Amino acid sequence: MYRLISKLVIYRNLGEDCILYRLADISRRFQSGEYVKETLVTEIYEEINRLLQISTSYGFDKNLWHNYLAFIIAMTENPFTLVSEKVGANEGTVNEFARGDFAIFRKLFDYDFSEMEKALEINCFDIILHYQAVGKSEQIFNKSVSEKVQELSQSIERAGDEVEMYRIVTDFYCKYGVGKFGLNKAFRIGAGESGGGI
Repeated sequence: MYRLISKLVIYRNLGEDCILYRLADISRRFQSGEYVKETLVTEIYEEINRLLQISTSYGFDKNLWHNYLAFIIAMTENPFTLVSEKVGANEGTVNEFARGDFAIFRKLFDYDFSEMEKALEINCFDIILHYQAVGKSEQIFNKSVSEKVQELSQSIERAGDEVEMYRIVTDFYCKYGVGKFGLNKAFRIGAGESGGGI
């Protein structure tokens, strides 16, 4: 996982404290064999806890790992995503970097945690890949963002390659926007709405 993430270009600035980067560092230490089992297990559970918090806030269900990766793609604001939000897919050399990043995300979608689980005698990754969320009131989570991110997650699951994923993601940005303001319909102005809005 660490080797994959180190090659990201457009989606690189996610913050070193994000779940993805921290799991990548855990994975790197696991692969190196230089770790204390109990410490690594504790760190994994801390990241699973953070993932569950995000999943509860956004009402994610089924494959929480896929939902989380789709959430990153949906929420990351950078020049590529902001331009795609306005015009959708567009010609330019930057698309080569975008397709490269999407190829990495496809591999992350299919990342196999089973070796780590077996060695550390845990099953938390298997659980989050087949998660059944507790029913909750819409006041508890952001239903609008939840539906959009899960739609993106399922579309990426069906994508044949990074070229198709590029089209799926740029269409998503153009249709729904990007980032917390773009994805929240309260902050979007629709055609024909009276009275304006923010």
